[in-house]
Amino acid sequence: MNLFRITAEVWNDFLLNIFPAVCINCNTTLVRNEQYICSKCKIALPRTNDYLDPTNRLFQKFAYEPKVKHVSSFLDYNKHGIARKLIHSLKYRGEMDIGLMLGRIYGEDLRKTGKLRPDIIFPVPLHHRKLKKRGYNQSEMIALGLSESLEVEVDTDILIRKTYTSTQTKKSRVSRWENVGNVFEVVSPELLYNKRVMLVDDVLTTGATMGSLASQIAKCDVHEIYLVAMAAGS
Repeated sequence: MNLFRITAEVWNDFLLNIFPAVCINCNTTLVRNEQYICSKCKIALPRTNDYLDPTNRLFQKFAYEPKVKHVSSFLDYNKHGIARKLIHSLKYRGEMDIGLMLGRIYGEDLRKTGKLRPDIIFPVPLHHRKLKKRGYNQSEMIALGLSESLEVEVDTDILIRKTYTSTQTKKSRVSRWENVGNVFEVVSPELLYNKRVMLVDDVLTTGATMGSLASQIAKCDVHEIYLVAMAAGS
């Protein structure tokens, strides 16, 4: 087993010498133990620190739902920033491990506060057609990273997206809310009774998707709902 591990490391080093991996953000050649972004860019990630402010700007979007007790995002999202590059690679280039990496980092931040104690983590579900086309759910990858740091189970069966909807990217604020109205379903609502539920998405903008899901989950007599996104935009 040790010989196999050593051989694998030598092979990986050989490949990196021929095809060096570069940082998604600054194109610097990555060294061993760096993944997707260099150490300098990792330190400079544009953290929002939303989780330190219980009544932050994102929380205000969901003030209508009393069950929602926490809303936060990890990174600031803008057109040319590193958060967009990371999310784009995760979502459209098959770089699934980016979700795990970001989820682990943010999970550590959330764990250190000691304030969030979810009983279960749910990624925002994809419709089965979109899941088949993409091959994975980017929000699930983020949720799995959070799960590792928070030591909380991820469930992908209780929540389903029953209706196929078009992409939200180019829709107006009103159209986004209309696009996700009543598209989600809680398959086994009794399993959520008195639970502290964490919902996870990649990018939070208007709050339409998270809001629709939170409304469905709130009907299941949950104790609290936490909404967590990797990035937040306007």
